[in-house]
Amino acid sequence: MKKIVIALFILSIATFAIIKTILWYFSQELVEHQVIQAKPFAQISYKEIKTSFTGSITVTGVKVFIPLIDEKINIESIKLIAPDLKTLLTLDYQFQNNKLPSALTFIVSGASLNLDSNLIKMLDNPDIEPTPIEALSTLACGDTYRIGSKALSKMGYDTLTNDIIINYNYSSRNNTLNYDIRNNIRDMTRVNLSGALHDVTNLNSLKTKKARFGKVTLEIIDDSYISQKNKFCANQGKRTVSEYIDEHNLQVKEYLLSYGIRPEDGLLNAYRTLLETSGSIIIKADLIKLTGTEELMYFEPNDIIQFIQMKLFVNGERINEISIDIDKDKLIETATNEEVEIETPDEIKKKRAIIIKKYRLVSAANLQNFNGFRVKIETKAGKHFSGTINTTNPRIYEVISRMRSGNISYFVPVNTIRKAEVFN
Repeated sequence: MKKIVIALFILSIATFAIIKTILWYFSQELVEHQVIQAKPFAQISYKEIKTSFTGSITVTGVKVFIPLIDEKINIESIKLIAPDLKTLLTLDYQFQNNKLPSALTFIVSGASLNLDSNLIKMLDNPDIEPTPIEALSTLACGDTYRIGSKALSKMGYDTLTNDIIINYNYSSRNNTLNYDIRNNIRDMTRVNLSGALHDVTNLNSLKTKKARFGKVTLEIIDDSYISQKNKFCANQGKRTVSEYIDEHNLQVKEYLLSYGIRPEDGLLNAYRTLLETSGSIIIKADLIKLTGTEELMYFEPNDIIQFIQMKLFVNGERINEISIDIDKDKLIETATNEEVEIETPDEIKKKRAIIIKKYRLVSAANLQNFNGFRVKIETKAGKHFSGTINTTNPRIYEVISRMRSGNISYFVPVNTIRKAEVFN
């Protein structure tokens, strides 16, 4: 009897060792297959592969070298979690046969890039024009037009380290895939995206974009980035943080108005609250009706907001005033304007409009070239006016200020103007 027990014990250990070895070799084959697939674009090496009978593979010490940009990315670990061991072992077979496993979790931990890396330094390339979002976010930030490696370094950061979790559950019964994507840029910002995809029948549905988006939730949680950026931009403009936030919000409003976009005060106030509190923002919507809706191009912005049932929350509090008025003709005209002339105290500079969307000094005589632009005017008597300028009368300019109750016009003789600034 004792010999039988010993034999069974030895057999169980041997069986365990065999299964563990098979699992390890399978995992290695799966990982090496992905390495080979990536070879045209990147060279990948790793330190160790760990497996689990619960259905997971962990690859540690991953290094990715991208020859095209001479860049190296270090990753602490990459983990793939399947619902069970059977799903893990048949994963490659399912993908090759265009099938989707019922669930998968993909975790990337500690993907790091130094600020002096080639990829991050590309953000500082002056020949690469800032996007509209970059231009908008850096208003009132001195001569900074985008937050690149130099700006981030001055803000106190030395590396960008990401932790990414991608998780989904798929139901073949109702052809719905629920997803949850979380990206944590350590000590900076967390971005979470979750929702549902409908009409997902197989893997090809995702590749050919046949799936339809359903409900979606976007959550952005600030850890330190907003407060660090506030301090940096305040210092760039030689202001206090409070003064910077005041000026930045004013210029954001003017920037949008210069494109014919007028958001409700609720939206602007929510944005200001986010800057002042370094808190969180959540956007919820249902996009299920968007697919195949040809009439959508004729919708007004507020109709689209209602159509997708969009909801906005800042620091957990719902913002009800989220409507936007858009002057489509002005938006198209401004967006397609390649070059504008701006007179500074030193010289006439020609730049693309997106780069110089800030208040710039111009002479009173040169104001006539900016009919319809947003301006700030100071008279020799010390009076201040701001709004849209009408220069049809060469001797007296009309400054139209928008109030909640309507518009009010101020008439300013040209010869009384001491200082003028144009927002463009």
